[in-house]
Amino acid sequence: MGILYEYFSAPDDQAAASAFADGPEDAGFDTVCVKTIEPAVLLGQAVALLVREPLSRVTGHPRFCHLVTSPEAESVWIATLPDEVRDALVEASGERLAEICIPWSQAEEFHGDADPGRLADFLDELAALAGRARSHAQGLYCRMVL
Repeated sequence: MGILYEYFSAPDDQAAASAFADGPEDAGFDTVCVKTIEPAVLLGQAVALLVREPLSRVTGHPRFCHLVTSPEAESVWIATLPDEVRDALVEASGERLAEICIPWSQAEEFHGDADPGRLADFLDELAALAGRARSHAQGLYCRMVL
């Protein structure tokens, strides 16, 4: 048993919340799925490395992992990612994304089990999603399913 993280783009919080029951792909949203990279800590660490800011500054943004669904939900949640995260991903080169994956792969939360190449592949996919989202004036979200 694990948690599935579905990163997706949507026009606004209300539209994103519509993916609560059936998921963002079924709701017609552009989606990137992953099992190990949750938004609050691990993605936050990658973004902090990317923008060269302390983790607390990245995660302190009011829209960083703000729930658009009920916090009382027992197995599904949808959280926001700020436009600054989207934009940082869009503006980063593939080389920069790969570069940060080396220190990111050593994060304690990966338990020594992260491959920098696979992390770079994920960030490339997420950056592509972010680019499509920005071109349509959409935000990024993450649906977490236990």
